[in-house]
This record gives sequence, C-alpha cells and structure tokens, in this order.
Amino acid sequence: MELSQEFNYLRPFRTELVRVGPDGDCGYLIPIDVAKTTNSLYSIGISTNWEFEIEMAKLNRRLTISAFDRTSGWQVFGYLALRDLFRGDPSELGPQSLKVRINSARRYISLCIRFRFFFVGKRKFHRLWIRGEKIKNDEISFKQSLSNVFKNCPTMLKVDIEGGEYEFVDEFISQVSKNLELINCIILEVHDTETRRNEFEKLVKGISQYFPIVHIHGNNCAGVAADGLPEVLEITFANAGQDFGSRNFPLVGQDFPNDSKFPDIDFSFAENV
Repeated sequence: MELSQEFNYLRPFRTELVRVGPDGDCGYLIPIDVAKTTNSLYSIGISTNWEFEIEMAKLNRRLTISAFDRTSGWQVFGYLALRDLFRGDPSELGPQSLKVRINSARRYISLCIRFRFFFVGKRKFHRLWIRGEKIKNDEISFKQSLSNVFKNCPTMLKVDIEGGEYEFVDEFISQVSKNLELINCIILEVHDTETRRNEFEKLVKGISQYFPIVHIHGNNCAGVAADGLPEVLEITFANAGQDFGSRNFPLVGQDFPNDSKFPDIDFSFAENV
C-alpha cells in the first residue's frame, strides 16, 4: 500500500545498512559504520531475546552495555523454570503433561544460564522498569537510567518496551538534544501508531530533527491503521546523507517478518512532488 504524502517524514535517508541480531523479532538494521564503532549500548527491553546485544558485543569487544527490563533476568527465568515444572504455565488452558512441563522448564533453565553468563562485568543488567519519573522501588526514571551510559562513547540507544516509550517522550527528546555528539544511533520499536498518533509523531519528529531516519520496518505482530500505517514500527535513526533511500518496504534480503507464521507488511512512500 502506498502511504499518503503526509507520512513522508518517515521516509528513510540513504545509508549502507547491515542486519544485527536474528532474522525476525529483535533483529534490527543499522548503518555499517555504527555497527563497527559503537562502544556503548543502552538497551531497554530484553525479555527472553538478547541476540542483538550478543551480536553487538561480538562486533566490538570493548562494548559496554546498560540493559533494563523488570520482566527479565536470570532470577526471573529460574523462577519460571520451577513454576512450569511443578505447576505448569498458567497462560496455557487445561492440564499440561509432565513432558510439556519439563520442556518448558528446560527452556527457562537454558535462558537462565545464558543470561547469567552474558550479563556480567561491563555488560550490566538492571531489573527495573523505566518510567518518566521514579515512584516505586522497582522503577527508575529515564533520565537517571542514562547516568554513566555516555562514558564510553559513541553510544547507541535501543528502546523496545511495548508502548512504554510514550511515558518519557519529552525527556527522551531532551536527552538526545543534549548529547548529540555522544550518540551515533537510536533504535525504537514504536507501538500504537494509530491510537496514540499525536504522541507517536511528537516522538519521531522530535528525534528526527537531530538524527534522520535511516530505516523503517512494519512489525507484523499488530495490524495496520485505516490510513495504511503499521500499528507497530521499528525505526532506526542515525547520521545519513541528503538523499532518500528506498520508497518500498520491507527491504528484500534484509528485512524479515517478526512473526514468521505471517507475511511481512508491505508499504511504500509517495513520490515527492
């Protein structure tokens, strides 16, 4: 579907991209020079997949990581392994056989061990919610979470928190504007682009005035708005040239469906008049 010209502010500028992470959810396209030079990665949203962080660490052995996610961590995975082994997964309907419970427990034990060995030393993990302002003990403000992040620049910011990005739009834009020389890339997974259109536009336009969009991908985990814009978008911001890149997405051979059971979302940008 061709988007109307009102969405041309989302059209990426030309740069050479490389995919980092898996061919699916949690994999992102970033500029090649960013992949090679990033020394600091700030990552909100880990869940059960940190392949992007693993690959970035392989690309740069000096990489420091500051990761945040209240729903993740080796302790969480250990607890879930015991829960599923003895009681079963509560999200599943009906009784679960011993084999099913053992397989689920094994998965979480594997995640527990992998997590424990990866997030160590200069790769730090914080089991906290990121909020606009800290209120509870299991929360930290976005501004406070950035302390010490820019000590080992250039820094990449990656935010994938299922709509929580709207809690600190103003502070996000403010921190980007104050640290332009220290940031080399921003990756966002932005949700609810139809129901929260004003917040979505404020966030994306606020960032792109400092770092242009270099890639965009429609996440097929959600639907498409009536005007054709995917409900969930993965957007990469980084320095780029003055020329526009492709009008048509997804990019063949570089973009992949987040959910492999369903086709990717096709869309294109209108030609500038």
